[in-house]
Amino acid sequence: MPEISASAKGPVEVSAAAKARPAVSPARNLPSRRPSDRKAICPRVIACVTHDFRVDPGCMMAPSRGSPRVSLARQVAMYLCHVVFAMSFAAIGRAFGRDRTTVAHACRAIEDRRDDIWFDCRIAALERACGVDTGERAR
Repeated sequence: MPEISASAKGPVEVSAAAKARPAVSPARNLPSRRPSDRKAICPRVIACVTHDFRVDPGCMMAPSRGSPRVSLARQVAMYLCHVVFAMSFAAIGRAFGRDRTTVAHACRAIEDRRDDIWFDCRIAALERACGVDTGERAR
């Protein structure tokens, strides 16, 4: 807290030491942007989503679409990587072996489906689970 002195007759003065300190402390709790840390995010999100959707993790990375259930699980995983961890579409696309436009489509599709209250609750639970699992959150 800055040292502030006030007198009954004069204006409030801020000490020189308080002026020298930065107004905002450095963000130490923000997720790291280093590629090595980012590489660990997608596999963890995939693990959470495949557990919830009860699909094989290998199907998530397959070059084909797969069943509608696998496709939805992949879209949810891409959405969570973008929303919870603020990863770019291009980075998510590289991690999933897809194009960035495919990731953008997945995010739009999941966002549109969140109008359904049950689906929204499921995604919110996955957001919390993925964030707690990895110990990181986008700010």
